[in-house]
Amino acid sequence: MKKRILTLMLGLTMTVSALAGCSSSADSTEAAPAEEKAGNTQETAAKENISADKVTADAGGEKASIRVLSAMQIVDEEMMQEFMDANPDITVEFEYVDSGNYSAKFAALASASELPDVFWTQTGYYCDQIKEGLLMDLSDAMASNSYEGDKAWKDTFIPNLLTNFENIALSGCGEMESYDYGVPFTMTTVAVMYDKKIYDDLGLSEPETWDAFMDNCKAVKDAGYTPLTVQSNVCADWIPRLLWDQYCRDEIEVQGLSFADKGMTFEAESVKKGLSQFKEMWDEGYLAENYFTADIDTTAQMFLQGELAQVLIAPDKISYIMDNAPETMELATFALPGAAGLPSRSLGGSSNIFAVSADTKEPEAAVRFLKYLTSRTNFETAETLKYSNSGLDGVDKGEELNQILAGYAKAADGGFCPDVFVPTNASTEISSQFRDDLLPNYLLGDISLEDVCSRLQEMYDSYLEDL
Repeated sequence: MKKRILTLMLGLTMTVSALAGCSSSADSTEAAPAEEKAGNTQETAAKENISADKVTADAGGEKASIRVLSAMQIVDEEMMQEFMDANPDITVEFEYVDSGNYSAKFAALASASELPDVFWTQTGYYCDQIKEGLLMDLSDAMASNSYEGDKAWKDTFIPNLLTNFENIALSGCGEMESYDYGVPFTMTTVAVMYDKKIYDDLGLSEPETWDAFMDNCKAVKDAGYTPLTVQSNVCADWIPRLLWDQYCRDEIEVQGLSFADKGMTFEAESVKKGLSQFKEMWDEGYLAENYFTADIDTTAQMFLQGELAQVLIAPDKISYIMDNAPETMELATFALPGAAGLPSRSLGGSSNIFAVSADTKEPEAAVRFLKYLTSRTNFETAETLKYSNSGLDGVDKGEELNQILAGYAKAADGGFCPDVFVPTNASTEISSQFRDDLLPNYLLGDISLEDVCSRLQEMYDSYLEDL
């Protein structure tokens, strides 16, 4: 284990998309009758496209035992048990570690060469883990049958998500023979959740253009509602980043200009335009007064109490709202339109990843578990995944829930804005300074637009020098 990866894992705290509950090691299932095992053997061999002799050995002899480590609370003991019930030849030992302690736990396991067979990671660490040889190449498995066995595993994912995921490895590791060293788990998207009753009372419809969205914000403000906020203050930079994805896209993606070589800078007019548009929303009173201070619980209560008309929120954060909405509310979502008239893209993508250890002693069992974890079966039946956006093609959660989540599907259809587009999130220092200091002071009029841009450029120049 190289020192570099240990320093990286110990020095940073991983962020997790969903936080709820805790878990402990799963109990092993009892051995199934021999005739039941024989039936499972043929089904498993067909699903996995692996040697039937190997599966027979697992089913007829000792169970394969794998360890699973996660910082995602939507992956839980019940999910492990469902897998073991359907795969009695495999025992899963599951451990959940909260996000604040996950990086230290992972580093300690890696240092001792005791990484679990299957583990959670994120985009910020994925490429380093590939380079350090920690992850098993899953390219053959991705080409084999999915858990349900009706198509190749790779073909079960929404194409935009898989393209986004593969680009992460390409941009971080360069050209490689394989880019399949993990699989995306849940698709991070953002969309606007709103109460259809408010829209109906005011004669509004879901906006297809930015001007229509601004008109809706004005209408709900005039009716006495707070028009819009983000799910919590830690997401205060979401709207500027989405605006920049519109205004800066031509320079960055068509003209090929780059912040890294200073062909593009924070003083560019397109960057300033995105910030100016954001301030206009603030000056018009379209953003909540507590935009920079409200945590997710406060935002949810504002929405549920009918004070807030619209909230830009990720699907894994809507469970409290969904479970506590009064009968008078009729919830729906829509993708935020593009401010510059370009096809809108969502923040997010494949930020949460599960991978198999390169040193696993049970590769077939680990892959089968990972196929189950990312299967339609799991996403349609696991209670903890009820509101999660799977990133899988063809998941059916029922007509009512499908309609509520439709905005997230539409947001994903447009693709994803790269994580570092206008790189205010290139480092923790830049991100926190931008979100917690520069943005609020700019909106309040304490510093100028030029001050914000020059300060961002100074921090980014320093970041490049440190690299």
